[in-house]
Amino acid sequence: MSNEPEDPRSEWDPLGWELEGPDEQPSNLPKPRAVEVVAWASQDDLPPQSRNPVMVMFVASVLLAVLGLVGIGIGVGSIFFNQDTPPPEVVVVSGPQVVSAPASGSQILPAPPVVPPSGQSPSGESPSSDQPPSPPIPDDPVVAVARAVIPSVVLIQVDGPELEDPETTPGFPPEDQESENEVPEEFELPEQEPGGGQGSGIIYDASGLILTNAHVLGDAEAVTVQFADGTRAEGVVVGTAPAIDVGLVRVDTDMALTPAVFADRSTVEVGQLAVAVGSPFGLQQSVTSGIVSAVGRAIREGTGDSAFVEMIQTDAPINPGNSGGALANRFGQVIGMNTLIQTDGSLGNIGLGFAIPSDIALNIAQRILNGESTELGYLGIWGTDPEIGHPGALVVEVEPGTPADEAGLMEGDLIVLMDNEVVSTFTELAAKVQFRVPGTEVELEVVRDDDQITLSVVIGSRPPVEDPDDE
Repeated sequence: MSNEPEDPRSEWDPLGWELEGPDEQPSNLPKPRAVEVVAWASQDDLPPQSRNPVMVMFVASVLLAVLGLVGIGIGVGSIFFNQDTPPPEVVVVSGPQVVSAPASGSQILPAPPVVPPSGQSPSGESPSSDQPPSPPIPDDPVVAVARAVIPSVVLIQVDGPELEDPETTPGFPPEDQESENEVPEEFELPEQEPGGGQGSGIIYDASGLILTNAHVLGDAEAVTVQFADGTRAEGVVVGTAPAIDVGLVRVDTDMALTPAVFADRSTVEVGQLAVAVGSPFGLQQSVTSGIVSAVGRAIREGTGDSAFVEMIQTDAPINPGNSGGALANRFGQVIGMNTLIQTDGSLGNIGLGFAIPSDIALNIAQRILNGESTELGYLGIWGTDPEIGHPGALVVEVEPGTPADEAGLMEGDLIVLMDNEVVSTFTELAAKVQFRVPGTEVELEVVRDDDQITLSVVIGSRPPVEDPDDE
């Protein structure tokens, strides 16, 4: 058997001549060669054909050249099409907007970006003349509050003799009991400047009413008011409530006044920013800042027949002349009227200042405007703080014939609530009672023999304090 393959031309003719034998083949055809088949191999077993590296480099170079030409074209086109487009603006966010809504739901603003001062590059070198000036530095919170509050704070000057500081009440009542009328305190009203009274005030409304402390006005009937821009005007004292240390002045002026925006004390929280604006020692429009150190601090206030007032405590520096000025929150809302400082015997501030909450000051001012009584409320009990057990005001003695006696209060009762407001100490109870208008009915929650009962009491008028020298 032969290993040579059959001649494929015996089966088909690629030229279509259909030749039958060797005699009929053309003479110009090459003579077929004998092919020896060593082994058959499939297409998959064939080795890969190597690519020409010169051809690969040539194709890659062409593609890169095309892409480079396209990029250059786009760049040149953007120069011609955007040559009239103004540069992007830099927007600087200002400080918090002053609003009259409560601040409890407001969000804290993020820290502003740091930018170089106008006219100076970040490296400290002066910019070239063709560079635009840098944007102004954004306001920080205290700057924004000062700008909002300063136009609403005035300097008040009273002609006449120097006003004297009120005397503190020495000693405790018998058996270490406290009363609504008497308790020792170490807090002092800022001293007045020689030659007359001097303090600050807050513009109450656009008609020319100005809120201030009663101890700033003293017995004066007329004062001089100096506004933030330096303009002076004569003011008339509308009225005062010395026991709570609130006074009201009216000025007649054609100026466009900027009334302050007030916030209720329910929005005040310990630790929040507090900015004081006033005229300490006559230095008008001085601004100091700190925090709210405490709220509801029952402090004996006012002159003469003084009262307890639930004050806002702050470490923002307050000095003589700040009295009647504004204590504001970070939204530029006035939360209190600066009134008292505690000192170590010097005139300087030691970080203990007190302000009458705005809602208390406004309530008394409205009473003065309406011609209503500014008498202090009265219950008629002696008491103290309980040593153990629940917080509250422990009744030690009930004076006969007083509102407390008529309502059924008894010795040993522990008053824990007044009109659903928590009573933690006896001085807090005194502050709440004395702020009420005589004739107002209130509800007291009382713990008696481990049972809690509710008593309705009609607040009476506080009797005058007897002077020991008159006895």
